[in-house]
Amino acid sequence: MRRTCAKLFQLMKHPHKALSLLLLCTVIAAASGQNFNYQNFSSTAGLSLLGSTAQANAAMRLTSVGGINQTGLFWHQNRLPVANGFDTTFTFRITTPSATARAEGMAFIVQDDPLGTATIGGSVWAIGYGVNGSTGIRNSIAVEIDTYQDTSLLGDTSNNELTIHTRGVLGNNENEAYSIGRITPAAQLSNGLVHTLRVVYVSGSLDVFVDNAATPAIHSAYDITAGGRYLNNTNAPGLALSTGTAIAGFSATTGGSASLSETVEILSWTWASSPLTDPCYSGTFTNSPLLVAGSDGGFRHRVSLFTAQTFNVEMASPAGSPAGMPFVLLASPLPAPLAAGTVLPFGSTCFPVLPLAFPTFAIADSFGVVPALLPATTTPWLLTVPAGLLNQPLELTLQAVLASNLAPFTLGISNAVTVAISQAPTPTIVSVTPLSTAPGSVITIAGTGFVPGYRVEINNVQVAPITASATAFTCQYPAGLQCGSLVTVRNPDGQAASAPINPVPIVTSTLLGSGVASGGAIFVVQGTGFSIGTTVTIGGVAAIVTSASANSVVIRTPPGIPGIATVVLTTLGGCQATTTYTYQ
Repeated sequence: MRRTCAKLFQLMKHPHKALSLLLLCTVIAAASGQNFNYQNFSSTAGLSLLGSTAQANAAMRLTSVGGINQTGLFWHQNRLPVANGFDTTFTFRITTPSATARAEGMAFIVQDDPLGTATIGGSVWAIGYGVNGSTGIRNSIAVEIDTYQDTSLLGDTSNNELTIHTRGVLGNNENEAYSIGRITPAAQLSNGLVHTLRVVYVSGSLDVFVDNAATPAIHSAYDITAGGRYLNNTNAPGLALSTGTAIAGFSATTGGSASLSETVEILSWTWASSPLTDPCYSGTFTNSPLLVAGSDGGFRHRVSLFTAQTFNVEMASPAGSPAGMPFVLLASPLPAPLAAGTVLPFGSTCFPVLPLAFPTFAIADSFGVVPALLPATTTPWLLTVPAGLLNQPLELTLQAVLASNLAPFTLGISNAVTVAISQAPTPTIVSVTPLSTAPGSVITIAGTGFVPGYRVEINNVQVAPITASATAFTCQYPAGLQCGSLVTVRNPDGQAASAPINPVPIVTSTLLGSGVASGGAIFVVQGTGFSIGTTVTIGGVAAIVTSASANSVVIRTPPGIPGIATVVLTTLGGCQATTTYTYQ
């Protein structure tokens, strides 16, 4: 093996031969997360201590009995991978002045606030992370032990409350309206004894275990980046973690008197992270030469697409290299990095490339030395995968062996991108706003499941977008649109949803349907298909429309002749409905 690799270096001036031998140097690439273990705090190395926090008898003492208006925090100084999962356990002791006097509590926090390890949140009932006297720690999630019940101000449920709070990227808030999970543990956590809390996050699930229990005290269906639901069933946003990493630590506070205080000590702390991705995903270049759908996949190096979606695969030159660099683009359906990669003299791949055989295959080769699905030019190179080509769910990891210099000939490994293609959803149209308007005005078609590359048609004629996203499409309202038309959202795989546009209005009922002949009375027409801008005549005389929506029109009547008058309602799209009004 050593002789083979040495020969590879000798052949660097002959790229075709070198690339053939490149696939003969195999070593396993390893993945790693980030772990630490403070069995005690006899040393505070690697920690940032803030406020009232101090080292005390091999513990981290955040607050003390008798300490008035204390706020103590400490942070681990290294950013820790959190987006793909973590498992952390800490022991703590909360000692109060008496069995009935206690305040305010403590919290374990994961955050990516702009102030980093200098971050301090609110005091007293904000427990060092919330908003009292502060904006709250931004971009954070806090597992709080609240030892003082404040029902009227904060909605607390006990003076032994275990709860999880977040407001996504906004400053965190101690009010229970922002809880994604809450319980009163059986054990009083502020009884002066040593207790254990374990917090386990895996994608889409956050669990909190108390005192080494086998089952979690709190189980929350929450994704740290996508979010979840508050206990009040409203949307709980996720955090914005541009690198998938964050800062972790603890906070505690006391109140405004000696009786509203307690000693909070963290006695030990262990942490284990799931790696964001194997280091092989970064490749050997300072840029990301490989892009899929215009992206390198972010910190997860993962691009999610839908079946039948059109997208581009691009290969650029490495940073500092000119155009014209040859490459081999390789792919594997194995769940990298679980599949052992190959370490070459110039970098590591994320999946085996030796032998170059199933399941690994070459998509494109501009060296011309390996069997590939496609011929390829040198960089810059672009492949357009047309709509409808990939109609089944599929996951592939792509990576390239890429030249960065031709004289002397130098090779490297591109970044890797995992392409996850899932079944395209069926689109739905939630609303068309406005349903009827003047030609050239902007309308919005809102819904779900709009797959990139979708088209919008009105009466089977495609319309040009002003803006287009996965949930909304805006365009100009067409001129001459007939009444009772349909708007359709059609995904690349043919799935479609339709909804009315410029509907014929229908009157279902009226209120206050009679009034004095002198006019000025209020008349309400209820139904469907109306819109802002609807005009009304009563007995051929224009009436004043005080408000109009899709389901009702409120009218102030003009003067009329005693008897029954015909009422004509006309939408901006030119569609009409009629009813009657009685003048007395």
